Amino acid sequence: MNRRKVLLKAFSREKLLTLHSPFYRSWVERFIIDETKADLGTKGDITTNAILNGKKHARAQVVGREPGIAAGIEEASHLYRKNGLQVKQIKKDGQRIKKGDILLELQGEKKALFRIERSAVDILQRMSGIATLTAQVFRSINYKVPIAPTRKTQWRYLDKKAVSLGGGLTHRLALWEAILIKDNHLKMLKSEGEKDPIRTAMQRAHAYKKKSTFIEIEVTTLRQACRAAAMFKEMNSSVPSLIMLDNMTPAQINKTIKELKKNKLYDYALLEASGGINPKNIKKYARTKVDVISMGYLTHSAHALDIKQYIL
Repeated sequence: MNRRKVLLKAFSREKLLTLHSPFYRSWVERFIIDETKADLGTKGDITTNAILNGKKHARAQVVGREPGIAAGIEEASHLYRKNGLQVKQIKKDGQRIKKGDILLELQGEKKALFRIERSAVDILQRMSGIATLTAQVFRSINYKVPIAPTRKTQWRYLDKKAVSLGGGLTHRLALWEAILIKDNHLKMLKSEGEKDPIRTAMQRAHAYKKKSTFIEIEVTTLRQACRAAAMFKEMNSSVPSLIMLDNMTPAQINKTIKELKKNKLYDYALLEASGGINPKNIKKYARTKVDVISMGYLTHSAHALDIKQYIL
């Protein structure tokens, strides 16, 4: 098994996260455009309406005020254009920026520039912050092991895309995309009288393989990992197969990998380390040589990059 190739097939979904994709564009319209409309309510931007008169035009620049990785350029530009503004993209998504770099140049009605400023800049700040943190974490382990986010996202696909722009993978985009058997699934099967919940869950998951990008099962012990790997061997699935080693210590992961190799089960599933991983301990996990490390930290603890819109 080409482990790297299989991992990318499962966890690299960034090609879907572009406005050229009908699925993503539709979601952006609902998540961003509708939310912006809700911000304006029925009265609109009453501050701008009260202070500014007429439909005079102006120019503006969106500027990075600290170094990092630009992200959200595509989405922010779309939002500005939806509000009648002309946009010139100076920086591209995924590009490294310095303090003082211009990201976007804008032109249009003054009221529109004020009306949409906060929503557009929020997108850029959050996505750029996540992309920057991802790049920093990935660099800290010398790019030895791919990293990915978990389900702990606030802005769903925007957060996933930001991680990918920082050099990470996307993991499962949502519940509809891939099968991920969690501990609660197994507990529920056990409560229903299933004597071998791992076997039952994986057999049922295998029957859905054509609907899934990959099949993954979460385990917490060496014994469960070996059982899951044995099932993957038995199923010989055509979709990527993964075992999530949840909340295991690096020592436990090393022991698990050693046992899987000893029992000739290592080649039947990729291994993901997850649970409690952060910049302080990630190097220890990277040394275990798991196939991928997933971190909720990337999206729930990212610092919003300092970005501002200036009226010229």
